[in-house]
Amino acid sequence: MDLRKVFLLVSTVFLSAVVFAAPWDVLREPVAWLGTFEPFTSWALLIVSLGLFGVAVLALKKKSSSKLKWVGAAFGLFFLKALLVVLDLYVSSGNFMNYAIQGFFDLIILGILFVALFRK
Repeated sequence: MDLRKVFLLVSTVFLSAVVFAAPWDVLREPVAWLGTFEPFTSWALLIVSLGLFGVAVLALKKKSSSKLKWVGAAFGLFFLKALLVVLDLYVSSGNFMNYAIQGFFDLIILGILFVALFRK
């Protein structure tokens, strides 16, 4: 089969799926599959965020600066968010740390990192 015909066939199938369904419907199955790994990814995120926070604290002990304090605060908030996500899995079965709260944490973390980068 010619490569152009294959491309035409694939694009026709994809576009018909987009026309008759929401564009994100193709993502529902992979997202549901990834949801089965949520406890593992939450614990991994908790461990990584604890490591980042620990590195920031050690760097702050070695050389104290205003920028490092802001970065340490951002990593500390990142660790707090990861801790709340893990606790949410076991305490309220995923009802407390919804997307709005996690988005709020992310916005504050990005704001702190922005201040750390551009503050004199």
